[in-house]
Amino acid sequence: MMPDKKRFELLHTERLLLRRPTVEDANAIFSSYATQEDVTKYLLFPPHKSIQDTLNFIQWSDEQWEKEGRYNFILCSKADERKVIGGAGLNMEGLDGSNEPNALLEQKYPEGVARVGFCIAKDEWGKGYATEACRKIIELANEVGITKLVAPVHPDNLASIRVLEKCGFQEDATASETLVLPNLSKCKVQLVGLARSLSLSTPPPTLTWED
Repeated sequence: MMPDKKRFELLHTERLLLRRPTVEDANAIFSSYATQEDVTKYLLFPPHKSIQDTLNFIQWSDEQWEKEGRYNFILCSKADERKVIGGAGLNMEGLDGSNEPNALLEQKYPEGVARVGFCIAKDEWGKGYATEACRKIIELANEVGITKLVAPVHPDNLASIRVLEKCGFQEDATASETLVLPNLSKCKVQLVGLARSLSLSTPPPTLTWED
């Protein structure tokens, strides 16, 4: 039986709300990170060109929330809860071609392993939101019984690599993947694998928002 995921639909950090997106969020998502080429450059979906693209994304997100081990969030500022400043997710079902829209994915993970991902709107870069969101995803992973987190990253995506390293991730060849990033080319690229082992006795590192 799939565990009740409803209690995870809204998570809090000091400055952020991580919550399940709804149709009411479509305009805020569309006017934020989802249409920004610099943000989506290394992601698995192209920039949204219309509000329908965003509605399709929300429909896909709803489908993911109905499946076991898949958690997809938008990031909202507590200072203005209507303001969407990014996205984050945890996926423990592996990459099988159905987990991401418009993506060509092959890698599948063993039991207890999950993938973490995040993105931040360009006008919010450099404020520590990525580390704050990533740390919360680590806490979620601990709570749902994940023993290892992986994060395949394009080698040129230095900002994300730095965030992951600050959150305790280290390079791990077993977490590397070769796949298509549609905003770069139609050819497969080799991604750097970063990973972090989890233990209830080893909490996530303490981070300052200046990191």
